Amino acid sequence: MQYTKEFLGQHPIRFLFFVVLVSCCGVIATLGSLWTVPAIGVGCVLFVLIEYTAHRFVLHECPQFAPKSYQGHVAHHESPSDVKHLFGPVSVDVYGYLIIFLAAYLVTGFDWHLSLAVVFGTSGFQIYYQWQHYIAHRPIVPFTPWGKWMKKRHLLHHHMDEKAMYGVTNPMMDIVLKTNRLKRKNRIPQPPKTNKGDAAHERNDKKMA
Repeated sequence: MQYTKEFLGQHPIRFLFFVVLVSCCGVIATLGSLWTVPAIGVGCVLFVLIEYTAHRFVLHECPQFAPKSYQGHVAHHESPSDVKHLFGPVSVDVYGYLIIFLAAYLVTGFDWHLSLAVVFGTSGFQIYYQWQHYIAHRPIVPFTPWGKWMKKRHLLHHHMDEKAMYGVTNPMMDIVLKTNRLKRKNRIPQPPKTNKGDAAHERNDKKMA
């Protein structure tokens, strides 16, 4: 319960729940369509693509795209258990969802219902992503074998090879783009910094990796 409250207390998470609620209400209010469920699915797939692309290219390989976000991610790798580095700024999500909605609105031929369905799918999946990333760096044991496997993969990305295993929720894009295998030459030379209260957790992380 302690970590659930900590997670739900973060401003980016509150904003995402707000987006989910508003888009869900919008989908219901604008009536249904045979394309509603596929549009929600498109939103989920869209976030999978954003998750991998942003993590690999913006936060690792091409720092010139977003220098502040890159520096924030460097700080996250240095102190992976520090909560203040686990979430990006709310402003990024605000602009991001405006772009996603407008793009969906144009692609669907100015269809409010389907555009809101895409936003609902994307924001809902992003909450799942945020939780998966959060539990990877907090002393939480996932309930499912899938969750445990994905946590281990992400810890390998941090402690073994920061140029592999970019996917946090699933390995699909890593498999497709061949970043699914570790290369020991990319091992991070120095261990990440730890908060005093999370030192034991960091030791457990390295054992898992």
